[in-house]
Amino acid sequence: MIKTLFLVLGGLTCFFSSANAGVFNIPQFVEYKSWALGFEPEATLSTTSAASGTGVALNAKFTYGINPLSNLQIGFGPGSGNKGFRIGGAYSFDFIPDLAGQLGAGIAAQAYYFNLRNASGKIDTTAYPYIHKMFTSASGIKFDPFIAMPFGLSFASEIHSIWQLAMGSYVKTSEHVGVVGELGLNLGNTDTYLSFGVTYKD
Repeated sequence: MIKTLFLVLGGLTCFFSSANAGVFNIPQFVEYKSWALGFEPEATLSTTSAASGTGVALNAKFTYGINPLSNLQIGFGPGSGNKGFRIGGAYSFDFIPDLAGQLGAGIAAQAYYFNLRNASGKIDTTAYPYIHKMFTSASGIKFDPFIAMPFGLSFASEIHSIWQLAMGSYVKTSEHVGVVGELGLNLGNTDTYLSFGVTYKD
């Protein structure tokens, strides 16, 4: 299972370079009136922003299916380095379902506040267009690689545009539990990060 996840991530990095408060389980749609809970340890590897800085964080994310096409996600957690506590949320619209013969696609609008230790806080507002596709391996393991290109604005002492490319995969380990690995690389005024977490679906 873990080997499969890293093979997927390794294959994707051959084609793409890539972000923070990340995509995590946004592409894994939660059905109407159902919910999911995820825990995501995250390491910021490098940054181009003097207001950020490297460090580690633990993000908790609760997702709820508010209607048959949309999810609402709330996230929060502590962080080390300059980027401390964070809180925010995302609204996702899954307009193309992942069905036989087609990719799944959607877009999320996300906003997060970060408490910065060496500066005033900042707010990142981003749009997250994403695509994904569930596959089943020969051994019966289901994995769902995803690619997203978040872009938007970061509001701190100055306003900056931000561009990212995020990639990863969800691996279903049981009926309700899965793991998610994600890599984000800086495309403009963002961080490079790596995260690996677990999610429980109702």
